[in-house]
Amino acid sequence: MLEKLARLSKSPLGNPTRLAIALYLLSRERTTFSTLRKALNLTPGNLESHLKALEEAGIVRTYYGFGKRPRKFVEITDEGVKELGEALKILREVVGDD
Repeated sequence: MLEKLARLSKSPLGNPTRLAIALYLLSRERTTFSTLRKALNLTPGNLESHLKALEEAGIVRTYYGFGKRPRKFVEITDEGVKELGEALKILREVVGDD
């Protein structure tokens, strides 16, 4: 069990906030930075730092779109879906929910 948790802790999704971001994005096609920030009750700086780590790992993608005003969008990547699946598998194994 400790071996599995150690494997998860080395993943960017081993951080609870990053895991929450990925889970939130999984059920949506995309969301705005502002919506994500409010949903997870994070400060802009805190969310930005977590997104940077997730983006560097290829788990999320951020980009700007324009309408009435510029907006930053966030979406989970195919790699992110795969990584999230692995993280959830480890968590299920650890709690014994096969």
